[in-house]
Amino acid sequence: MENWKAVMFLLAFGQGIFLSFALIVKGFKRQWSNFFLGLIFYTLALELLNAWGIQVQYHKSADAFPFWNFQTYLILPPSLWFFARFTTTPDYMFKRKYCFFYLPALIEITVRNGWSLYHYFTGKNLPFLLDIPIWFFVTEILPIISMAIVVWIYARKLLHFHQLWTEQSSRLNLSQYLRLYGLCIFLLALTLLWAAGVVLNLPVFATIEAVLTVFLFVFGYIGYIDAAFFTLPVLAGIKPSEKPEFAHYDDEHQLERLMVIFKEDAIYTQSKLTLEEVAGKLRLPPRYVSYLINTKCNSNFNNFINGFRVEEVIRKLNDPKEQHKTLLALALESGFNSKSTFNQVFKQHTGKSPSHYMMTQK
Repeated sequence: MENWKAVMFLLAFGQGIFLSFALIVKGFKRQWSNFFLGLIFYTLALELLNAWGIQVQYHKSADAFPFWNFQTYLILPPSLWFFARFTTTPDYMFKRKYCFFYLPALIEITVRNGWSLYHYFTGKNLPFLLDIPIWFFVTEILPIISMAIVVWIYARKLLHFHQLWTEQSSRLNLSQYLRLYGLCIFLLALTLLWAAGVVLNLPVFATIEAVLTVFLFVFGYIGYIDAAFFTLPVLAGIKPSEKPEFAHYDDEHQLERLMVIFKEDAIYTQSKLTLEEVAGKLRLPPRYVSYLINTKCNSNFNNFINGFRVEEVIRKLNDPKEQHKTLLALALESGFNSKSTFNQVFKQHTGKSPSHYMMTQK
């Protein structure tokens, strides 16, 4: 039975670490919400690897690699915070100075590895770090408090997002509820169990390991099937931001240039098109391009480009020369990167699913 648990922990770790790296790589392609979600998966996957190590007594091996020194719970609160901002706030931008939120995590990893190396090379026994009260508070208690606050803020954002979503579309189905609340509910449950084990000393760590194993398997397979599952839909009707410090630009002229690259150059057919890429083509600051779309088009960036993509699919559906192609092929040619995203965006813009729309056109 114990060996079976160790195998499950190791398999779940493999699933989680593979998914975390895949999400982090996507993040480097300016899909920042995936990057921060990848950091969350990385931390949780290492927790299961640690559970495996304890199960098979790997930590006691003389030649064991101390992977546990690269795990820190201080990664979780800022990662969830930025993930929440990117998925619920249109055109949110990550600034370099925000990297300082990860400085405590970097310090913890550095100290833990330095502690181990000092013992390895000198043979001297050092105090167990968690026995030092200030270290225990900063690395164990503070992350729990921070996670509780961030999960609460994230839940409030999701409830507001849910209200806007239902106002702009039909009632949510089970898959959409899971997409909207699944991660938040899991992290809420994990934080409560975490607090019960660390603060109240309750015997809940076996439950935490089981919850983590199930989570990494279920959400891992969901991530493989639909990489955009965790990305919330873009909602219209967001209040435009105030004009930034670009008063010297001619808004009407720059808007005309923006429309040219969309209507004539069809830049929207480029999959995973980013605001920075559009701004680079126009040689304009990204914030100014965002301002133009918000104020002049009454939309946000993602909703703006998806409107062109939906119109392109509709045009091709009515073009006899395109009748030999599948609906999915037309969607991919128009710039969509997955079937699920296309179905959702198409319904958001037309009020009908693609299949229903095709039936009404016959």
